[in-house]
Amino acid sequence: MREPGRFSLERIVAAVANRRVSFIAAVLALIAALALGREAISEIPEIVEAGYGYDAQLRATHLNRSLLTHSLPVTFVDVDDEALNAWSDATRTTPRAKIAALIEQIAAQHPSAIFVDFDLSGVMASAGDTDLAKMLDAYPRNGPPLLLTRAMRSLPCPEGVCSASACGPAIQSKLEASPFEDAVSKNSNVRWVSSLFAADGDGIVRSWRLWEPACKEGKIAAIPSPQLAALALAGPERAGAAKLEGYLAYAAQQAQGIPAVQPDWPKNAGAHKALIPFLIQGASHERVSGWMGDYGFRYQRVRALSLLNGEVADTAIRDRVVVLGASYGPDTFKTPFGTMPGSALIANAVAVAPAILDTQPVSTFLLFVVSFLIAIAYAVIAKTLRAIPAGFVILALSYVWLSLATYWLNPADAVQTVSYALVMLGAFLAIESAIEILLELPSHGLSAFLRTRSGSGPSKH
Repeated sequence: MREPGRFSLERIVAAVANRRVSFIAAVLALIAALALGREAISEIPEIVEAGYGYDAQLRATHLNRSLLTHSLPVTFVDVDDEALNAWSDATRTTPRAKIAALIEQIAAQHPSAIFVDFDLSGVMASAGDTDLAKMLDAYPRNGPPLLLTRAMRSLPCPEGVCSASACGPAIQSKLEASPFEDAVSKNSNVRWVSSLFAADGDGIVRSWRLWEPACKEGKIAAIPSPQLAALALAGPERAGAAKLEGYLAYAAQQAQGIPAVQPDWPKNAGAHKALIPFLIQGASHERVSGWMGDYGFRYQRVRALSLLNGEVADTAIRDRVVVLGASYGPDTFKTPFGTMPGSALIANAVAVAPAILDTQPVSTFLLFVVSFLIAIAYAVIAKTLRAIPAGFVILALSYVWLSLATYWLNPADAVQTVSYALVMLGAFLAIESAIEILLELPSHGLSAFLRTRSGSGPSKH
């Protein structure tokens, strides 16, 4: 027999067997969420990836977010296995002469910035090194900003104290020597960046580090990430090198624990470590994806051989941030979208940099309020419908929210609101159940663990 008033407000209220218990459980769930704090809850996806976790939310909504997210257009110039085989390099590394040729070809097609995702440390040891050094010496001062990867190495720190360095014990990395240091130092249009990403405890990369502290000539320096440098030099606001340097000076003071006035750029200056709202699905071998939204974002991948052979149209490069890297070799990372090359990971971070850094950060209080309201709606659904339909309705509402929330929120914040709401829902149901069991233990003993919820059985007529 159909239960009367199943979906009515009266039925929803009647389904709460003990309203005081539910209220207490809700308050305790909220207190638990506030006690954990935003940063602690952001780590939950790496601990529990069951059900509709943070990673699943990213995968389910990336197409909609790619259409709505304020982003930088990115092109990945891919040195793939075919290119490496054609160049017959026995060391299975990209020859530096080819890197020089690719940079020249890319610059000639007028990108907004170029990031070179190849380790340029070591010593001058071959003709290819000389070719690259000559190219960097001659790189035009008015050309597209050129960002080069700066490798780092750990400092020897016996007992945690880096006594050999004037930088102090807090900084435990040093810039690796490079044969191209002189060429870079002579040209303000060429700068070093750090492309380090730190994985979470489960080995998956979900966040960036906006800058990296390191010892440089006995002093602490903040080395910018590609996404920070690209936003300053190629982003929609074109903040410029002066504002980038101002922010890096602030970051270096932060690394030393020195109080400093937060600069006015970027707007979200505190996003040193921020979740990446991934848009790009890793090592896709499609040349062009169909992601063109209000902000003109379209991710493109072109092959290095095709570029050198003159087979790539200017439109694939012009006014775009170009990430020059490789899809071969061990430089891969686990991400919510599966394993992808480091260059594709950087392309994701560069693409979403405006969405994270050009918007004012949402306060933790507002994030909790929105999450709590969503959690209340989820709790009503969970207590009214049976588990399977309730799960489908909650998933559908989450998808709708994530599709719309990027109009008002940073995409990572939008995803986090649902993560927080689901955490609070789980805490609410668990606490409510525990209170009910404790209340029934004196009268029912251990059978309290096996009893059905009061008032949940079928109605009798």
